[in-house]
Amino acid sequence: MILIVIAIVAWGATAGGWFKPQSSNGGSCPSNPQVLSGAGSTFVYPLMNTWTAQYAQQCNVDVNYQPVGSSSGITSLGAKAVDFGASDAPLSPAQRAALPGPTVTIPETSGGVVMLYNLPTVVGTVQLSGPVIAAMYLGGITNWNDSRITSLNPSLSIPSTPILTVHRLEGSGTSFCFTSYLSAENSTWASLYGRGLSVGWPVGEGAKGSTGVAGIVGSTIGAIGYDEFAYAQLNHLTYAAIANSAGNYIFANQTNVQTAVQEGAANLPSGTSDWYNVTLLNEPGPQTYPIVTFSYVMLFTDLSLIYGSSMTADDASSLGHFLYWLLTSGQSYASGVFYVPLPANVVSADEQSLALVTYNGAPIPTH
Repeated sequence: MILIVIAIVAWGATAGGWFKPQSSNGGSCPSNPQVLSGAGSTFVYPLMNTWTAQYAQQCNVDVNYQPVGSSSGITSLGAKAVDFGASDAPLSPAQRAALPGPTVTIPETSGGVVMLYNLPTVVGTVQLSGPVIAAMYLGGITNWNDSRITSLNPSLSIPSTPILTVHRLEGSGTSFCFTSYLSAENSTWASLYGRGLSVGWPVGEGAKGSTGVAGIVGSTIGAIGYDEFAYAQLNHLTYAAIANSAGNYIFANQTNVQTAVQEGAANLPSGTSDWYNVTLLNEPGPQTYPIVTFSYVMLFTDLSLIYGSSMTADDASSLGHFLYWLLTSGQSYASGVFYVPLPANVVSADEQSLALVTYNGAPIPTH
């Protein structure tokens, strides 16, 4: 999977208490805005880029976000180099234990992982199943006209073009989602490689970031790669219809990704609990897309304890205001860049989780 990390700083107090100027959308802004910084998930970057631009315009707060992949984002969080991290993979128990203090995990958005492919002579949409995708990534299917593929696509004329599987080079939350899916679909993959931000890919070519995967697939005939739905849409790339838990071949769109999110969001852990086994894969329903994940932000629960004098009250306030805006008003920007807004119950749970974050013993201001 992917981890996005964003550092955000700002807080504003006056002698008469907190002053909360109104943003252009009716929400509140920090009274003493600070420059914010962060790094992590590339999965969420198109949406994060939109969020940071809109928030800067509305509240005069700059958020410097570096899409460097989930592993680097988690590392930056642990080094206290950023104020919060975002990842498409929740922290593992080992990662949580290695951090310098307790954290809160907050879903910020959700999206589908699609299988991009480059077969320009094929007229129509290629259908793929989980076991077939796993066989391709294991190296057991090496040409597109393999009978296991053509049997799923009897109406298509599929060439004998060699298959190039493309995967993420760096630690990635998208990889975590995809390898979790492969592990659920293929016992050999599960036993030999399992799920993770990084795994020992048996075949294929690695690419840096979600943009890198899209670039290699888009420029290489015969290539196939996994990527966030937004990257397929924004780069005008072809992607496969995937067999879901009902046996139907589903061509990803925002509606059937949202169905998966609604199905999987009914019983989520608290923000300070272990999220490692939370999954939105293979949710039930005849039109539910099968490869879906949350993207998360993570931050420390006691900011003054972790950061000491390097984080001021103004910094903590800006962090709280930005994250609250992102989780509420900011959700309105998700659909425009092909992500799925969070359901109301998840937003409500997120607000409760954000309320657990403190500075000098008091909850950080949010709105």
